[in-house]
Parts: sequence; C-alpha cells; structure tokens
Amino acid sequence: MLFNFSTGLFLDLYELTMAQVYFERELFGKAVFSLFIRSRPKNRPFFLFAGLDPFLKLLKNFRFEEKDLEYLESLKLFSPSFLDYLKSFSFKGFIRAIPEGTIFFENEPICEVESDLISAQIIETLIINTLHIETLIATKALLCVKEAKDIPIYDFSARRTHGICSSLHVARASYIAGFSGTSNVLAGKLWGIPVVGTMAHSFVEVFPSEEEAFKAFSQTYTDRAILLIDTYDTLKAAKKIVKLKSFFKENKISLKGVRIDSGDLVELSKKVRKILDSAGLKDVQIFLSGSLDEKEIKKLLKRKTPVSGFGVGTKMGVSEDAPYFEMGYKLVEYEGKPRFKLSPKKELLPGSKNLYRVWDEKDKFLFDLIALRDEPVDLSSYPKSTNLLIPVFEKDKILYHESLEIIRSKVKEELKRNYKKRIKVSKSIKNLYKRLKREILQF
Repeated sequence: MLFNFSTGLFLDLYELTMAQVYFERELFGKAVFSLFIRSRPKNRPFFLFAGLDPFLKLLKNFRFEEKDLEYLESLKLFSPSFLDYLKSFSFKGFIRAIPEGTIFFENEPICEVESDLISAQIIETLIINTLHIETLIATKALLCVKEAKDIPIYDFSARRTHGICSSLHVARASYIAGFSGTSNVLAGKLWGIPVVGTMAHSFVEVFPSEEEAFKAFSQTYTDRAILLIDTYDTLKAAKKIVKLKSFFKENKISLKGVRIDSGDLVELSKKVRKILDSAGLKDVQIFLSGSLDEKEIKKLLKRKTPVSGFGVGTKMGVSEDAPYFEMGYKLVEYEGKPRFKLSPKKELLPGSKNLYRVWDEKDKFLFDLIALRDEPVDLSSYPKSTNLLIPVFEKDKILYHESLEIIRSKVKEELKRNYKKRIKVSKSIKNLYKRLKREILQF
C-alpha cells in the first residue's frame, strides 16, 4: 500500500525548531488547531473536501525512524533529549473533520486537531499538503462533471501532474468528484478506480498505414477498441474506418469508438458522426480529449457537439486556472483558552468550533453556522441541521471509513442542494473576537 511508510520527516523545519522549545519549556498543554481555506478564487463557487482517508493513513504511520533521527542529529540543531523524545513519537490526539465529498466555503473550519501542543504543531505540513491537493483537484474536477452533465469523463492527467504522488491524488480526487475512470494504472490498483486507455499517435505512426494500425489494435481488443483518428487527417481516417466495416464484421470486432485529440473538436466531431452514421456505424462512439476542462466542455456542449465521453488531463490535473488554495492550519485554543491572531488579511476566529449545516424541507441548502464548540445552538426551527465536524481519529485509531463509491454517491447528492455561499458566525464568536482584540491591543 502506498501509504505504509514512515512520514516523520515530511514537515517544515520550523515545526521541529518550535517543538524543541516547547519540549525544553515543558509546554505540553492541550492545543486545538483549526484547518480552513482563507479565501476563494472567483472561478470557484465552492470547495469540495477530499484527501481525508489518505491523510489519516499517513498520520497513523507518522514516526521518526533511526535513520531519520541520525539525519536530524547531523543538523546540529537538536539536543539528545529532544531526539530521544522524537524516537517514541506517534500522534495520539483527537481529530474532527467534515466527511470527504462535502461542499464547503472559505473560512469554515473543515478539520480540527486536538492534542498536546507538540503533536498538533508537528503535523502541520502533512495535513495541509495532503488535504490541499485532493481538495484542490476535487473542486476543479467537480466543475467539469457539472458541465458534462451525464457524459462520462476520464482522468488523463498523470503525465503532466506534479510528480507520482500528485498524479495518484488527482486520480483519487477526480473519481470522488464524479469522473468515471483514470488512465493511471497504479491509482486503479490502489483504490479500485476503473482504468481506461486507447492508443497514442506513435502507435499509428509505427505501422505502414492507418488502416494497418486500426486493424492491429482492434484485432487485439475486439470488444473495447477505441481508435485515435487525428494523427494525419481526421476525416480521411473516419472514412478508412468505414472501409474497414467488413473487416470488423469478419473478425467479430465490436468497435467501441473513435477518439479525436486535436483540431476543431466541434466541427470534426459533427463531420465524423455524419460519416459513421451514413455507413451504419451509429453505435461507434466519439470520445474527445486535448486541453479540456469545464470551460471547454461547456463550449463543446453548447454547440451541440456529438460526444460520448471526455478525456480531461492537464488543466484539471494541475488545476490550471486556480493552482492553489490559501489553506491554513492555525492555533485557536491552548490550555482551554482561546487563541487568535490579527495579522493583516490573515485574521483568525478564536476558539474550537463546530460547523453546522442547515437545509430546508426539500433538502436544499440554507446556510452554514460557525459556532464555538461548547456553545449551545438551537436550530430546532429549521427542518434539518447537523454538525459537519465528526470524529475521524482518536489516539492511534482511524475512526473514519468510507469507500470511494459511497463518497461519490454523496457528491451526486451534494450537487442537488443548490449551494451558494451563506455563512453565519455566532454572536459568541464575534463577541469573543472583539474582547480578545481589545485585550491584546492594550499591550
């Protein structure tokens, strides 16, 4: 399994330098850190939460092995006693988070970590890195799914994502969002995601003619062949397929489809569809790929492009139009007392919190309420409400277990709920913020 290895050194150095000071001064009090996204890009109507299961598995294996400690010793920054403390380190805190596949908005607490100060601080990089990449991609992928409506989309991004691990997270996150499969075989093995693939232009170039290439491929994959037809001339290639009609019949080949990867996809698709239909090949589907994302898909469907599936790659795999979110992980409580900061444009709501979601009688979204964790909240006048933050990890046990299929089904339901940003902050938090601000600015 990909995540069964020690991840103790996957952190920023300042987490260790701070931790050593805490250790020396015996600052082991209970801390609460809150994870959130500070602002939302204009081209994202909301966020889709993903990456929780991979994070929890990585966290469970967060250890400092002997070679890790030897490396840290070589930096000449850490005392023998602190390194000895790290030798037996494992995270044994308590974590609440919203479930994967949940839509949310900026400045909402999506995960809260409660533990001794060192443990909570030391996992900062791990939690942001893992939850950021999948939330980033799941959000982009969901927009593609929305625009494609019921037309299947497949992840073709692995070759241009930012590293092997990134490609795996992209495949997982896009599948959660509603993609039908991935070209990434390793992701298929790890998570049971359906794997798909056709052929490359190089395959066609190897053979003396397109006809020979089409014959060779379809003879090997008699019931699932999808032929790439834009290597030389897309329309001529479509006509060559028509000429091979009797060949397919004689060899009991059920040609599944053709793929177009370049050119004017609208006009080419319409003309190819006409060529195939006129030859009685109405069951042969047309798949489109090549620099697609939700904006391009919308344009294609608006012009009534005949298409049975999309291969979406680079623009989704790197979230090209919004390549990062301002995800933060900040201390909000220490030893039972609220904490916050007043950094310009980085202000923080103090205290451990709950995030309540409220729906109407038709299961449509009404608003979210951010309240203090120990604050009494009365939402009985509304048809349906729940606290989205649920226990997911306690001591060394993972409490959250949901299959990808269950998460995918939840995402489909989320899309029906008409989400628009409506966030309320309780009076208790507002009053606490004002009081703490007055107290701090007096010094």
